[in-house]
Amino acid sequence: MLCFFTDTTKAHADDYLQELIQRANTVALHDQRYWHLLLHYRRTIGGGYESEADEAGFFLAPKGKTDPKAELQATLARFFSTELVGRSRQPARCAFIARYHWLKAALAIDESRLPPEPCERFHAWLRELNPASITLVFPSAYMNNPSSMFGHLLLRIDQRGQTEQTRILAYTVNYSADVTTNNGIVFAVLGVAGGFKGYFSTHPYYVKAKEYGDFENRDIWEYRLNLTEDQVERLLMHTWEMGNASFDYFFFKENCAYQILSLLDVADPDLHLTDRFWLYTFPSDGVRMIAEKPGLVKEIIFRPSRSTKIRRGRQALSGDEKMWLGKITADPSLAQSEPFTIMPPQRQALVLDVASDYLLYRAATEGNDATSYQERNKAVLIARSKLKVLSVPVALTPVTGPPEQGHNVMRAGLGLGWHEREFFNELNFRLAFHDLFDPEYGYTPDAQIEAMDVALRHYARSDHTRLERFTLVNIVSLSPMDALFKSPSWKVSTGLETIEHNQCRFCRIGNLNTGIGAAAESFWLKREVYFGFAELASEYGRVFNSNYRLGGGATLGTLVDITERWKFGVSGTYLQFPLGEKSHEWRVSAQQRYALHKNFAVRFEFNQRARTQEYLLNLHAYF
Repeated sequence: MLCFFTDTTKAHADDYLQELIQRANTVALHDQRYWHLLLHYRRTIGGGYESEADEAGFFLAPKGKTDPKAELQATLARFFSTELVGRSRQPARCAFIARYHWLKAALAIDESRLPPEPCERFHAWLRELNPASITLVFPSAYMNNPSSMFGHLLLRIDQRGQTEQTRILAYTVNYSADVTTNNGIVFAVLGVAGGFKGYFSTHPYYVKAKEYGDFENRDIWEYRLNLTEDQVERLLMHTWEMGNASFDYFFFKENCAYQILSLLDVADPDLHLTDRFWLYTFPSDGVRMIAEKPGLVKEIIFRPSRSTKIRRGRQALSGDEKMWLGKITADPSLAQSEPFTIMPPQRQALVLDVASDYLLYRAATEGNDATSYQERNKAVLIARSKLKVLSVPVALTPVTGPPEQGHNVMRAGLGLGWHEREFFNELNFRLAFHDLFDPEYGYTPDAQIEAMDVALRHYARSDHTRLERFTLVNIVSLSPMDALFKSPSWKVSTGLETIEHNQCRFCRIGNLNTGIGAAAESFWLKREVYFGFAELASEYGRVFNSNYRLGGGATLGTLVDITERWKFGVSGTYLQFPLGEKSHEWRVSAQQRYALHKNFAVRFEFNQRARTQEYLLNLHAYF
């Protein structure tokens, strides 16, 4: 009787499976966009489909990565089985719960005709999250980590009954690469070429906020999204099944921003967030797209990093109070000295609050000396506890504006110039991202990341058109030093350029330049930044004796914000080349930019290299 019952049940299950497959084929369910979103399918050049997911366990059909119909049919078949699948080792209905709920609704599946599956692990996870809403989180750019130079995106799952004080306890949904090397060059190559695996994960928000805000000094912008309860549930169900998936991680395309946006597309398919990104995906672009969707963002919150708190607090101090800040951070016992205690209690409190923030920052970032800073902070807090007053309120304004209000990342320019007694026209294009003279609002100050910058020139008198330059990458990080912060500045660039050398007027060379230095700032006009670099330079081309020259030198310069729209900068470089072709060279550059709009700017520049001078007026548009 038992065998007969089992065989009969199986026959009924097979009949019902065929019925469901027939229904799915009738309405071509495998061609529907939501199925493609759940499986991360994208159109191929040949007109077929291929999933961006790269883990075999994410697919239930042998050809599921490239065959949406076969994957749908295999998925339906696995709903009738209790076999464990995927990396999470659960029955298919639980491992791929978002697929199941969508197919159940689309095909009116009768659950009573399937094996019972309570999916306790998923429901326990959902109860722990206790979701009420979703917040998109944007930590600003972090120049000392190549994978975070453009910022980052993650989601926070806001719980029911949360307050501003308890939001830090919520969980996040994060996507990141599993980095397998400490070698910087290998890291860059694998990151660009998709050599790392990317995974979704969930962590408490306080862990990520501490990592970004305290260790890496990144301001955080939070965008609270106006998603319905059903949309939140769909997003979390798909997040759950992403535990069975991995992706090849590409720094410029399939990165944190792209994958987080793909989750939001599943929550609300009408958003079409990932459809726009076919070449690259920058977190700031993702934020900009979301902010532009009417009614999607209901609130924007700024969460300052510890360094921003320290800088803003220090700016609120008088000259004498800044002196006391420096002394007390070095010797907290001075907080008990009479010259300090005769100050108004509120001013004492402010100095001690800034001192405590600074000592906590140093304890978090110094490693071996952490204990010393923790002990000093303890002494500062004891002195602060004796003051029964609140400190003077400090406005914790962001260093720059919200990322969605910055200029677009691609740039094209049309220019007119004069080079060695001849007019020329220039057409230039930059794929990404931002340089020191672009409109700064919404971007990390004093930071430059340019990639794939191309300039074509036509010289009128000689009727000569050529590639003037191609910049593969050009990165500059200026970190103004003061009494509290002493981070170095650095730069690196490589590409092709055209020079005049050894009686060759239009000679193309390759270059690689790196430098380490320091920067400082003042506020005589609006803001000025002064910088200096010691640098190494290598240049390659047939114009040189031995086809190359290697050397080094120094650069000094300044950037001046005259107004919000008007910026001026000048720099001078001296390079000595003792290897290859033995030579030396002076270079001078002066530029000024006036922003007509966040996405339009006029730039005038003067450049001199050795004895060759040129002037160039450019109109830049950002899109």
